[in-house]
Amino acid sequence: GPRAVSLESALDGQIVICAGPGGVGKTTISAAIALEGALRGRETVVVTIDPAKRLADALGLEELSNEPRRVPPEKFEEWGLPSCPLDAMMLDTKTTFDDLVHRYAKSDEKAKGIIDNGFYQAISGALSGTHEYMAMEKLYELYWSGRYDLIVIDTPPTRNALDFLEAPNRMTSFLEGRLLKWFLIPAMGGGRGVFRAMNFAAVTFLRVVQKVIGAEALADTADFFANFEGMYDGFKERAQAVYELLRRNVTRFVVVVAPSDQAVEEALFLVGAMSSHGLAFGGLVVNRMHPRFPAAIGEPTGSALADRLSLIADDFEQVRRREEHSLQRLVAEVPARRWVRVPYLMQEVANLAALAQVGKSLFAEAEHLAAP
Repeated sequence: GPRAVSLESALDGQIVICAGPGGVGKTTISAAIALEGALRGRETVVVTIDPAKRLADALGLEELSNEPRRVPPEKFEEWGLPSCPLDAMMLDTKTTFDDLVHRYAKSDEKAKGIIDNGFYQAISGALSGTHEYMAMEKLYELYWSGRYDLIVIDTPPTRNALDFLEAPNRMTSFLEGRLLKWFLIPAMGGGRGVFRAMNFAAVTFLRVVQKVIGAEALADTADFFANFEGMYDGFKERAQAVYELLRRNVTRFVVVVAPSDQAVEEALFLVGAMSSHGLAFGGLVVNRMHPRFPAAIGEPTGSALADRLSLIADDFEQVRRREEHSLQRLVAEVPARRWVRVPYLMQEVANLAALAQVGKSLFAEAEHLAAP
């Protein structure tokens, strides 16, 4: 018979990256893919960005941790699932950035100087691309640790779902930008005389900056870049290595989309951009599809309840048609056999059994899941 559509090909590799616009349920889909991998006996870790409180509880992530932790066996038993090797962690951007600084700083003292610096504290969480960069950094570290057969990464919600690809370059070009060399000159020369050696535009710029952010902040910034001077190369090489890992044959990208015009628009852009970057496409998940109730749709019968139900079913059918219309645009771009539809769930995915149910929609042929 015809093969059921399934995300099977997403599990061909060792890394699954769930990408897509914000608000489409990427975190839940990432966790469901990871649970499926673990139920198949693969040592699995899922890196979530910002799980809903209930999902965090389901995975045993009550407290924020930047290190993988095993989902306790009793959590599986509670929901009638076989215990399996699943680790979960929640990305802590700042800690990941601090770890990087420690890795590349020439000494612990230098690293401490950077981490205690006011300017660093401001940018380490706020710089455009930091979250994406640190998610990829974490991926790289987990991959080379050799501990896992499967690593599933949830990408941060961004306006542009491809930010994680550009992030390493954006980050390094920020760190070596010309602007910053201007900050470095006064820092390295020290004293006012240096201003004379700089071109007029730079001096004017620095004076304005000093007025806006204050002399102390300027000194902090200058200090930061002076300390950072020896670290550019390490960052750059690492950024390049991360980018290459994304393009290796071990990585699969799963695009998660909601059945709405705007989400479809973003998904189309994403799929196109991914192929131009040479990334391996592992499938498309259309999340939260509304159900159909064809049996309930019909002519009025005179029974108040039946007619009321018929109207509701009819409303659902309108929503469904709208959804199908949105999805038509994807049909030409993405082969239908790479699509998986996940029905709209009435309750939040708040436990492992519910997560396993989502997994069933993703992996149609996964027979081994005991129904809760």
